[in-house]
Amino acid sequence: MQSAFTSYFSKFMGVSPDAELIRILVSMRLQGYMELIKGDYTVEERIRLAREIGIHADAGTMALIKYLNGQKEVYRK
Repeated sequence: MQSAFTSYFSKFMGVSPDAELIRILVSMRLQGYMELIKGDYTVEERIRLAREIGIHADAGTMALIKYLNGQKEVYRK
């Protein structure tokens, strides 16, 4: 998952993103999906919540990429 996130960010940023940032973002995404597994939800609720989590994640990812592209000094090599 870290590799996929790194590739996605690199595609839109033109440089490799901060590896620690990617590690944290992957952990956050996995934690969200673990809540769906641990929670007392019906299949329909899990599907709806997973879709909504994905929409939130996509919008947040694009906002973060936009921010990082404007803040090149943020990157750690």
